Amino acid sequence: MPDKLFCPEFVYEICVGQTVGDFVTKEMTLEMVAKKFSLGLSDHYHTVAMDELSLPAEEILRFMSDQKNPKFEANDKANFFVFYKLKFNGLKGKRKLKGLFGNAFDGVKEKQYNPEKTVMEFKAFVFALRAGNVPRAPAGWDINNEPDLMQLGEILKKERPIDDLL
Repeated sequence: MPDKLFCPEFVYEICVGQTVGDFVTKEMTLEMVAKKFSLGLSDHYHTVAMDELSLPAEEILRFMSDQKNPKFEANDKANFFVFYKLKFNGLKGKRKLKGLFGNAFDGVKEKQYNPEKTVMEFKAFVFALRAGNVPRAPAGWDINNEPDLMQLGEILKKERPIDDLL
């Protein structure tokens, strides 16, 4: 079996955002949530270490806790970030998830994601969100209700036994 390809950058960023959101809204430790996504990503792509998810998520949580007079709750910021990363490709406009010969969730040959860059992107997103320069997720939007998420959908929806996360 050939080596697995690397996780696309936007999929990694979505998983970091979901790690933050799940930590804030569920009764799980940050390490448990990060391990869930690490195992899920590693099922489909080249291994993504738990630290590659937990460390940027922890830095993002620290950043959000330091904010004075936040305009949005932490779970909303994480959800808006996930929505933005799924639906938009930065300044390039809307993200095309399906193509004629593949989809955006297919692996890539070289590692493009970077935990430090993801933290910086999240911070920039929050400042743009506060200024009203980026779109927010519609009320009640949940990535788990999105159709056609292919590999990402499997990662998000797969329930892991608690023993696997300890």
